[in-house]
Amino acid sequence: MNSQGNKIYFEGLNALRFFAALAVIITHIELSKNSYGIQNCWASSKIVFNLGGLGVYFFFVLSGFLITYLLMIEKENTGTIDIKKFYMRRILRIWPLYFLLVFIGFFILPMFETLHIPFLETSFHNNFYFNLALFLVMLPNLAFALFPAVPHIGHLWSIGVEEQFYVAWPFIVKKSNNLIKTLLVLIVILIIVKLIVLFLSASYPNLEWLKSFKKLVAMSKFECMAIGGIGAYLYHYKKNIISFVKKPITSVVALFMTTIIVLFVPDNLQDGQHLIISALFLIIILNVVSAEVKWLTTQLFDFLGKISYGIYMYHFMVLPIVIVLLTKFIQPVGNLFLFNLLLYSFSILITVVVAWLSYKFFELRFIKLKNKFTIIHSGKD
Repeated sequence: MNSQGNKIYFEGLNALRFFAALAVIITHIELSKNSYGIQNCWASSKIVFNLGGLGVYFFFVLSGFLITYLLMIEKENTGTIDIKKFYMRRILRIWPLYFLLVFIGFFILPMFETLHIPFLETSFHNNFYFNLALFLVMLPNLAFALFPAVPHIGHLWSIGVEEQFYVAWPFIVKKSNNLIKTLLVLIVILIIVKLIVLFLSASYPNLEWLKSFKKLVAMSKFECMAIGGIGAYLYHYKKNIISFVKKPITSVVALFMTTIIVLFVPDNLQDGQHLIISALFLIIILNVVSAEVKWLTTQLFDFLGKISYGIYMYHFMVLPIVIVLLTKFIQPVGNLFLFNLLLYSFSILITVVVAWLSYKFFELRFIKLKNKFTIIHSGKD
């Protein structure tokens, strides 16, 4: 970690942000191929099927770690937490790009018939205004629980979850006299609530509202963020307890264990595997910030991590455009290897370029405003 004045910057985390975004892209490329009737391994490979979810879990744990750490330092240095400034920082970083994509997803992309996804179009038109209202009030996860995904922006459900987490989190850190105890109690409460919902949904499998509620609760991975918060506390106050994470092999072991869980945990236990995976992801984060893994701190990874929010946000819009254009020149049947090579290459490259342009000419304007409300700076935005 580098610290200068009121600036805090954890080297290596930008690289991890990019890898998490890349994991989501890989799953969504295969999902998009499936949507367009192209041979894919979305459902046939457990690794590919779960990569996207793993990337989102990682973002949740990392958010919990960084936000909790910055709030703890602010409380330690100033004696309090300025809730208003916290909200302004989050709004200026998250909302501009979020609402831009909502506008594009609801009003621009539907104008292009070639980008329509047949099995989602009927639901999109039938529930247009209800979905739009939920997206506008930062409840895209509720929209996703009630209806099929809005084409090309369905992944914004995770932004809703993070924003809902941000509503309560500064109050929890500010008011808690024993943060580690508070976080552990919160995790236990969240687990109990989810167990009750699972029990009710198993007991009443035909209740449609309960199915939607179960989906909403399943998406609300606040416990992942709380696990990240525990990591922030341990890193700041109990470094002797987590000294084992400095060993270079730590992240390799954690990734190996994550792979084993994904491949071999039975389907009926998957509702709880995210807890163990989140703990493993936390170990990777602590390893990177403690050991300062040099190969993760290159300028390239720093750049890709800096624009990773845009990479995550834009990729699901880029994918169908690339697929539609590619299929005009190359038929996947008989040319699958070449088609996949070009699809992955162009999808990732174009997404990175779009995210960079967005960051430079759009997001950076709001980031500069955000810095006016900064008390403890998280480093490179």
